[in-house]
Amino acid sequence: MIVPRTSLQDIYVLDSNNFQEKMLILFLLILIDLTTIESSHFNGGAITWFPVDPSTNSSPIIITITQSYSWTYPSVKCDINVPMSTGNSNYNTVNLTCVSNCTTDGGYSAEPISILTDCTSASSSMGIMTSQRSVNISLTAGAHFTLAYIGTAWRKLGNTNVSNPGWSIACLIDLRRRPDGLINTPPVSSVASPQYVIVNRTTQIKIPITDVNEGDDLRCRWAVKNSRYLTQKCFLF
Repeated sequence: MIVPRTSLQDIYVLDSNNFQEKMLILFLLILIDLTTIESSHFNGGAITWFPVDPSTNSSPIIITITQSYSWTYPSVKCDINVPMSTGNSNYNTVNLTCVSNCTTDGGYSAEPISILTDCTSASSSMGIMTSQRSVNISLTAGAHFTLAYIGTAWRKLGNTNVSNPGWSIACLIDLRRRPDGLINTPPVSSVASPQYVIVNRTTQIKIPITDVNEGDDLRCRWAVKNSRYLTQKCFLF
């Protein structure tokens, strides 16, 4: 509908007194929405890697790094570039960070990998969305270091009063050659996150493991819990 100029002026005069109030309400709604997005939206995940050619003798060595994460849905939208799909552009500058043996990271810190992934599935009934992304990078032969996705807003644990605890998902990359002359391909495990257990009751959680290197000794250990990172996870080595 086309409104005459005089009508537009009248509308502006009538609404001008309520303009600040409307803007304040809108601003509060935006803040509430952002708070919902930023709190307790992460369910866990894993970072894995493998060499493209385990028998290569050249340097640098190409490896594939895969990030797989679980999120609270629909607080985090099913889209590309998760979790930047929440509308928070700050995630665009967040990378996987070297946290150990960074002097032998094979050049990783010069070109770190973004934590952004792409939605692969979403369930409204379960309130869970999963995302994944794989990228190839080149590292100097013999590199060995640990990188991690570090952040906050992990969902509240059932046996603690701490909300939005910090978390760190780490991955050890080791390109030193095995005794058989090959570059090791790490074992892979797929466990759905989160896992629910009843307090003070023994629960058996099966952890399926696959390893292309036959005869390797596979073990599982609990991660070290400290005052900053409250979540315990099982690491394969």
